[in-house]
Amino acid sequence: MGSLSDLEHRLGTKRCELVALLQSRNELYRPFQTTKKPHPYPGVRRKAETKPPKIRDIDNPVKQLKDIQTRVRKNILARVELPEYMFGAVAGGTLTRHAEQHVPNQGTVVVSMDISSYYPNITCLHVYYVWHVVLGCPPRIASLLTELTTYDWHLPQGAPTSPAIANIFLASIYAPICLACEKAGLAITTWVDDLIFSGKEARSVMETVRATLAEQGFKMAPKKRKIQGPRDEQKMTGTRLGRYAVRVPHGKMDELRAAIHRLAMGTVPPEELDRYMRNLCGRIAHIGSIHKRDAAKMKRYAAKSGVQLP
Repeated sequence: MGSLSDLEHRLGTKRCELVALLQSRNELYRPFQTTKKPHPYPGVRRKAETKPPKIRDIDNPVKQLKDIQTRVRKNILARVELPEYMFGAVAGGTLTRHAEQHVPNQGTVVVSMDISSYYPNITCLHVYYVWHVVLGCPPRIASLLTELTTYDWHLPQGAPTSPAIANIFLASIYAPICLACEKAGLAITTWVDDLIFSGKEARSVMETVRATLAEQGFKMAPKKRKIQGPRDEQKMTGTRLGRYAVRVPHGKMDELRAAIHRLAMGTVPPEELDRYMRNLCGRIAHIGSIHKRDAAKMKRYAAKSGVQLP
């Protein structure tokens, strides 16, 4: 985009309307907090959980701003070609395709690292860098787009533009990590703020990852860091690596068996039965999207337990 006229055309909004909108910047968001929804059927692990639910801050742009941000995403950001190693918040990117990149390295080492508080730590300076340096927008347009896509000096949770901007920024600083992975012969993927590396020397890139992200003011979440060896159940973003294909984690399978058993024992309250059954069928369908035979196992178990699924 070389001019404001081009920006007006892509967004279908006049520049004076954008400027007027930004003058009421403090009223453009309705922040709220949300917690993870309670699990509809308790398995053994769910019953043992005693931690309070995790609270997430959602910045929540108002409809007028969200509509403009949606047009920014569709008409500008969606046209940016992202690296092949990115799967989260990418068209066609799925959990299964993400994990498939690491199946050839099953039986070696899988390292998972997570960027701590990723969106809140992507500042307006980072976002301006994306618009001006990475995407080549003139300063005036880059400034305007930065104001439209940030809130309280950071990348907002809940804005349609945030996942794409986060991906573009990460790709722009990821070269040292990619080079280290190439030299070590590793497979590399990202799912938003989850970074996955697999191969015999996967541990060797951990310091490069930490240092590269630290240069931009980011920290890695130590509690979410995982080093999974060939004898471990190698899990990533809701899947696990099987010998020849992506499979469903054993814990998810156990939870579904517990849910089916609860139905078979008649311990689900009548008023919860419809919702419970819909949720159960939805989870089995999700398992089928990862590995059909795992879903078939659950259906056979249900039939053997006397539970009739729709």
